[in-house]
Amino acid sequence: MARVKIEAQKANILPAWDLSAAYYTGLDDEQIESDKKDLKKLAKEISLYRDTIWELEPYELSILLRKYETLIELSRKLSYFAFLYSDTHKTNEEASRFQSKIKEEVSRVFEGLGFIHFELNALPEWKMYQFLNHPKLQRWIPWLQSLFSGYWALTEGVTFIINKKSLVSSSWDRLYDETCAKLKFRLNGKTYNEAEIGKKMHASDAATRQRALAEMNKVYRENAHVFTMCYNMILKDKSVDDELYGMDEPVTDSLQANHISKEDLLAMVNEVVDSYIPITQRFYALLAKLRGVERIGYADRCYNPIEVTLKKITWPECVQQVLEGYAEFSLDYLTYAADIINCGTIDVPPRQGKVSGAYCVRGEVPYILLNFTGSQDDVRTFAHELCHAVHNILAAQVGVLNDSTPTALSEVASEFAENLIFKKQMAEAANNREKLALLIDRVQDMISSIHRQVAFYKFEERTHRERKKGELSTERLNQIWREENSRCLGFDIGKDAECMWMGISHIFGMPYYVYSYAFAGLVVNNLIKAYDKWDENGEFQIQEDFDDLYIDMLSNTGVEDFKSLLEPFGIDAESPDFWANGLSLITDYIDEIEKLAKSEGLL
Repeated sequence: MARVKIEAQKANILPAWDLSAAYYTGLDDEQIESDKKDLKKLAKEISLYRDTIWELEPYELSILLRKYETLIELSRKLSYFAFLYSDTHKTNEEASRFQSKIKEEVSRVFEGLGFIHFELNALPEWKMYQFLNHPKLQRWIPWLQSLFSGYWALTEGVTFIINKKSLVSSSWDRLYDETCAKLKFRLNGKTYNEAEIGKKMHASDAATRQRALAEMNKVYRENAHVFTMCYNMILKDKSVDDELYGMDEPVTDSLQANHISKEDLLAMVNEVVDSYIPITQRFYALLAKLRGVERIGYADRCYNPIEVTLKKITWPECVQQVLEGYAEFSLDYLTYAADIINCGTIDVPPRQGKVSGAYCVRGEVPYILLNFTGSQDDVRTFAHELCHAVHNILAAQVGVLNDSTPTALSEVASEFAENLIFKKQMAEAANNREKLALLIDRVQDMISSIHRQVAFYKFEERTHRERKKGELSTERLNQIWREENSRCLGFDIGKDAECMWMGISHIFGMPYYVYSYAFAGLVVNNLIKAYDKWDENGEFQIQEDFDDLYIDMLSNTGVEDFKSLLEPFGIDAESPDFWANGLSLITDYIDEIEKLAKSEGLL
């Protein structure tokens, strides 16, 4: 196995990321001002090309595009540093001001460069043909083709207004993040932040789970005046942008960015909604039987009634488990992952002033944020985010301009990684009871990333549409949330969960992102079914060269659509059974849960 440095881990010190590995040593790093000057200088050089693109020779356009790529890389360096630093210093006003200032300065730099897109889009066909077929421009062909397709067919003035307005608009998202970072939750005499109280929803004691839910809901309700205002303003701001862009529906810009048709989205959503009864409601009824109760509540969704003795996982153990899972799939994949861990770009422990949750920032040097507490769930989370990082490195190889991996595909690698860990854990399970516990955990995760995210999408759809008629009250938002989640789960989530929408950060910071999880989850399930082959004798087989095909797929998510990416695996995404086939994997797991539970005398 690839070697991983764990000196600090052996001393039980959870590692924090080193932002200087790819960015700067701190807010006072002199290189920041130097890079800002270089950014402005590059922008000035590029601006000299205004009104000349139609007359450029291919080699001249290649010079312009190289400068443009360098400018983008430099702007990302500044922006990502400000973002990452702020996310671990949310209670530090200086960090927030610094991030806001960087946003404004970078935005000003790009204000005058929209002409590149518009002038390329307005070229006559013969000129487009010349550029697309010249050797000097081959590295940018995917990006040029996307521009020539008409996506940028807007006036430069409209885009200028939207970009200018975004500086103010983003303040609502910032207020949301800073408010969440300052929240304090009390449970059993102790104080927790948002990430820590969320972990209590997995407690084995039902009373603790219910008290944790009630406390979260109470604290959210106490801050509802902020959250409701933030959400209303984000909804209104998007509505204005949609009008300026000429978008017919709130989801249209997301679909264009994801290269997904409205028909594909509706087919996916309808298939998932139709499976609420045979999958989610069947599963939660099964959990109730296993617990010996009539029905479960919202606080019990994440609780596994099959108790097995699981010790706390140390960070080195977590790293080892994830890397072993990767190694069984592909040694190349393992090498990429080990290199990332050795870079010092992972921030592991929860702490005051740090945002909750987990994520990975893209780039050739990916950064990963975790809130590791030593649970089995944390192992899956790390596998998920680490696979994002591997994907980012692979996708970045096509170049800055071409690397436009849509959000609906960005979750494919991470969801597949969770499956690798699940397979490894199932293979190493000591007995049927452990396998049963693992299967229940897996189905809970899959329902959360597919069915529950579709319920979130339905919440977004309704709130974005209703906001056009005026501001939505907290009570109305609570009602919509309660209706959509109760419909998905098959039981009324109750008043103790009606404010939980306030903790879903994606609907504030990234409208219409949530359906990407469900989309990616079902794409991954189709990949898993292609990967897990069974011959006519019932023997398990792995599709030959699957790992190589998979790495190729991740390397091209920025330049190909999801249907063409799946073709080498023998998967037809045009088939009317595509989404149902993805959902059938969950049904298979639920069938296996029932089988094992009966064999153990639990049903």
